[in-house]
Amino acid sequence: MESARLASQILHDRNELFVRDFAQQQGQLQSVLAGSRVMVIGAAGSIGRATAEILLGCRPAMTQLVDLSENNLAELTRHLRNSFPRQAPEFDCWTLDFTGVPFQALLEESRPDIILNFAAFKHVRSEKDQYTIAEMLRVNVLGNLRLLDWCRSAGGERRLFVISTDKAVNPVSCMGASKRLMERLLLCAAQDPGFGGTCITTTRFANVLFSDGSLPHSFLARMREGQPLAGPDDIERYFITPQEAGRLCLLAACHGQGGEILIPNMRPADLMRGYSMKNYGADTAAAFANFSADLERGAYPCLFGPSITSGEKGYEEFIENGEVRPAKQPYREISVLRSDPASSYAELHGALLELAADTANAAWLRSAGKQAIVERMAGLVPSFRHIETGHSLDRRI
Repeated sequence: MESARLASQILHDRNELFVRDFAQQQGQLQSVLAGSRVMVIGAAGSIGRATAEILLGCRPAMTQLVDLSENNLAELTRHLRNSFPRQAPEFDCWTLDFTGVPFQALLEESRPDIILNFAAFKHVRSEKDQYTIAEMLRVNVLGNLRLLDWCRSAGGERRLFVISTDKAVNPVSCMGASKRLMERLLLCAAQDPGFGGTCITTTRFANVLFSDGSLPHSFLARMREGQPLAGPDDIERYFITPQEAGRLCLLAACHGQGGEILIPNMRPADLMRGYSMKNYGADTAAAFANFSADLERGAYPCLFGPSITSGEKGYEEFIENGEVRPAKQPYREISVLRSDPASSYAELHGALLELAADTANAAWLRSAGKQAIVERMAGLVPSFRHIETGHSLDRRI
């Protein structure tokens, strides 16, 4: 498989991550998962798929897989049934929007012990205008607000894990700011006495190799279709595989202490390692005109240059100022962080309800414009410093 071959080239100088941590934490995983009812939201995405397969191997009492994509969920079901041909773990699937009423009804009926949420807007390119940013906030922030409110009202002992991203650290994009706002919400809840029975955790990591919609995933598609590769060449990137991401997320979901963020200990990787390239910069016509001749000479035609996309940061980072590592670090290849949300859950909850009302109002959205919604987000995320270039990836190859 081409993705596996490329992954081995890109990550050739390091061992597979989190194998030892996963083995060392087997006792904790079994104590958390044995007899538990687990719900995985966004289960049919790249990271959700990998996590669901590892999770089912741990054999919880029942697993519910939820995703908005009907096609991807059907394929996930086929894959999992084939992965466990004998004595398949107990699981079922629902095609639902986790922010909607039907999902809420399912949640109230099934009352899972553990919720893992992978549903998210995850691409910087999604911040095209106020409409796309409002939708991003609905999914990345307000949907998790509803999950938290349900956990508080349902009572009892349970776990809530929501995936974050390195782009939440000192965000310059609306996607990153929405994830940082989500983090603040989770951390506020973790400190609130009303959530005393809920263990709330998250994890930040960078790029998952060949995940749906990612730059490496697009490279495979371009190669299949005989087209030049395109992307920024001035960004330092970190990569993990879907399998590694699945291990990390399951470890974070079963982590012993709530209110903490798990981040992997990583180093940058070269996405184009092992390839001979002919870079045409921004000259699209020349890249296409010379495509066949370049391939015959053993060089792949590319359109690489400086990033000019709104919200694009030139480097990836994982820790903000003021975040601390507790003295107890239970993992070898993962660091545990604590971050002060600098707000109470009640205060942030009230501000988000106001934001929810505005972003659900079509008249407000039409009149507000992109800058108004960016400023609202900046008021809720102190470290947000938006980069606006006026350029969107939708206008580029």
